[in-house]
Amino acid sequence: SEAGELNFCNPRASYTIVRHGTFEKRNKHWPDLMRSKDNSMDNQEFWKHEYIKHGSCCTDLFNETQYFDLALVLKDRFDLLTTFRIHGIVPRSSHTVDKIKKTIRSVTGVLPNLSCTKNM
Repeated sequence: SEAGELNFCNPRASYTIVRHGTFEKRNKHWPDLMRSKDNSMDNQEFWKHEYIKHGSCCTDLFNETQYFDLALVLKDRFDLLTTFRIHGIVPRSSHTVDKIKKTIRSVTGVLPNLSCTKNM
């Protein structure tokens, strides 16, 4: 683990299932790409994982709702999809993890912690 990483600060953190407007907002702007919308509504493991991995590291600053609201604000502030297109990182193209990290850093100012996984 690299110095300064904020991951799994409290692995016993809990996640609150969301419904209605809150679910719709998260699903529209931060969807679980591995599940259908209906399955995501019942099984919010994706958001649970993100909150336990990252949100548990900032509970002294943000409650769970505030963490997700801030994540959505930051997503809109840093338009990564446009930045990727400008740098030629588009679907069905191949790039190194290093190029993708540097492209993200060009917008956010920080080098992300990324790695490749085999598609299953």
